[in-house]
Amino acid sequence: MSSGVCDSLGVSIAGGKGSPLGDIPIFIAMIQANGVAAKTHRLKVGDRIVSINGQSVDSLSHSDAVTTLKNSYGKIIMQVVADTNISAIATQVESLTGSSSLSATDTHTTEPEGPRPRSISLEKGSEGLGFSIVGGFGSPHGDLPIYVKTVFSKGAAAVDGRLKRGDQILTVNGESLQAATHEQAVAILKKQKGTVTLDVLS
Repeated sequence: MSSGVCDSLGVSIAGGKGSPLGDIPIFIAMIQANGVAAKTHRLKVGDRIVSINGQSVDSLSHSDAVTTLKNSYGKIIMQVVADTNISAIATQVESLTGSSSLSATDTHTTEPEGPRPRSISLEKGSEGLGFSIVGGFGSPHGDLPIYVKTVFSKGAAAVDGRLKRGDQILTVNGESLQAATHEQAVAILKKQKGTVTLDVLS
């Protein structure tokens, strides 16, 4: 997982310049139950981090932000903003990092609470499907699901209007992208013709 856990604080962060989800603000992706951050009861998954000890994190890359947090000791002042847009992505990141620790029965009982996948059918024309993807198994940032990186202004996705940046693609015409590498996912999308049905999590 790319969200480098900052052990002393008990938080994982995601986002930053050049992150696997794109150039998005740095936000809290996970809070460890027994960490310092959890005990304050003031930080939430999805909170956007504005500054750490007075230093703005706006222009920092993901790794720089992790280093800044790791190198902070003693009293750490973190300025955060609850950001609904980022909360949606954080929920995906959290379910992705949390799923490995759940047993199959737990996963089943918690399922109705989480976002349900939806199907989007696109007509692949001369402009193609019209979006790019990021992530994949064995990506530079670890084993990640396949996410929509950019929806282009032309192409089937733009015409349809439902697919958004940050959506996780689960299947393409019934073919699962779970454990697919980035290259395999690109190849699967490229070979489709006509109507292409995607199962996505928003």
